[in-house]
Amino acid sequence: MSVLNFFQLIGISFCTIYTAILGGICLVFSKKIGFWFCKNLWAKVICKIVGVQIESHNNHQLNEITKPVIFCANHQSNFDIIALYVSLDRPIYFIAKKELKKIPFLGWYMQLAGMIFVDRSNRESAIKSMNNAGELILNGRNVVTFPEGKRSIDGNIKPFKKGSFFIAKQNNINIIPIAIEGSYSINKPGSFRLKKGIIKINFGQIIESKKFNDIESLKQETKNKIVKIHKEII
Repeated sequence: MSVLNFFQLIGISFCTIYTAILGGICLVFSKKIGFWFCKNLWAKVICKIVGVQIESHNNHQLNEITKPVIFCANHQSNFDIIALYVSLDRPIYFIAKKELKKIPFLGWYMQLAGMIFVDRSNRESAIKSMNNAGELILNGRNVVTFPEGKRSIDGNIKPFKKGSFFIAKQNNINIIPIAIEGSYSINKPGSFRLKKGIIKINFGQIIESKKFNDIESLKQETKNKIVKIHKEII
């Protein structure tokens, strides 16, 4: 690790801690203020520290959204979340495993922000958690999910898991496909090394869940759309 990387990581850690504390205080008064805090004083500051530029494509697709949706994106690195905060114009929530609640600062902030936690310990608990997630989305939360389940180890799009599509199909929640390119080279999975660069975000057209007969076909269509719009920005 270079000296520059060391100081970048120190800066990112400090930025994350103050966001968790001050952003958490903001959330007590307003979710919108809390989102603004994360977008402008966390995500954008970290991009400045590392030297990352965010390019958003087809943002006009978001103008079609009148109800809460599930944003489904491919997953290349930890910087995907940062890039999505910068790119999106509305408060967003993430579905996370319940174990993250225990992480100091980050876990506390996630709970205050209203992030959706899923219990994956067994099938019954997972289904109950996903049903609860569906209710929260219907009540106004725009949710971001990474259907691959974990970061790609080589930057390529991997098979999708069913969870996001179970929630969408069971509750007739529409999906916005998102393709992310460039974050893999900035911070590869399992590495602390950071590189400056450009992350491209491409928004696809809305996918209406009610038009699909089953979860599998909805899942496959979403993956196909993400692969397609990903090729447009490579």
